[in-house]
Amino acid sequence: MGVATVPMRLMYAAWFACIATTSAWQAQMTIRNPENNPLLNDPKYGPLQNAWKALERNDTYVLVFRSKAYEPNITCVEVKSTVYNETLKIANYTRTYLNMTSGNRTKLEFQVRALNQSGYKLENVIRAGLKGNTPNATPIPLGSNMYLQYGDYSCNTSSKPLWEMLLDRTSSDKDEASNPVEGEDYLDFYEVYSQPSCNILRSPLLQGGCDFWLNQSLLADVLKHADNLTQSNDTKAPKETNTEGRIGDEHQADMEKKNNKEKRNEEQKYADALFKSLPTACRYAFIASCGYPQVMMYNKAKCDAKVKEPTTTTTPSPP
Repeated sequence: MGVATVPMRLMYAAWFACIATTSAWQAQMTIRNPENNPLLNDPKYGPLQNAWKALERNDTYVLVFRSKAYEPNITCVEVKSTVYNETLKIANYTRTYLNMTSGNRTKLEFQVRALNQSGYKLENVIRAGLKGNTPNATPIPLGSNMYLQYGDYSCNTSSKPLWEMLLDRTSSDKDEASNPVEGEDYLDFYEVYSQPSCNILRSPLLQGGCDFWLNQSLLADVLKHADNLTQSNDTKAPKETNTEGRIGDEHQADMEKKNNKEKRNEEQKYADALFKSLPTACRYAFIASCGYPQVMMYNKAKCDAKVKEPTTTTTPSPP
């Protein structure tokens, strides 16, 4: 994942250590990264990674790109926060998204809390409470690029999408008095770059991926610029001449393959244009810390279309 990729030797060490551990017992394991990316988790960048200021804005943000595809079947994702407890720095959080298979729009409501990772004086972590719980201040966040955690036999950091984590009930075999576990009781999102125009978050548990959130007030202009850029590039591209020749099943299969390839190329061209249309500082921050985005999460056609009647699902409200 660009410059923020965990070194291969660390990955191998983590993998072998995980195999050795799971042969004996199932446990939460933490492995520190000795080559932490200096662009992440640096206290001098605190003012640009202010989690509480991001939650105080009361603006709606739209998910545009991701560096990892851990929720491939959703689009039109929006979030909004409202201050709930200023002293504890807790906010109510609303997350809506469109399921591209069912066509249903879903709303999730939960609480988040601004915390500071170990060694930080300023809150740079947004902790989401899962299962309708208010997020606890403990354990203290370790840092978004400082560790790898493994908590199951498959050695995967996470095998569930965020929406499923938020809706899951408490496991019957979990001791209620035990310490909170990430992925079961809470989920941490680290501020890579936070400004009114954008919010870039990174979650170690969710494959270490980065999310690019754009202020909704800028979305229309960004989409318009992306459309103009795509059209401009199309006029400069050489045109292919259509040739008539073979007919029959083989020719039809070739044409379908060609059409599918052209469709993928068009989608990629639009994704490139959309990324280039985003605020410059936000793009540079994303690339420097997370590499180039791999997944375009905003599908303009689907988000503009009225797909079925909206369906609302809310998580249980915290006490």
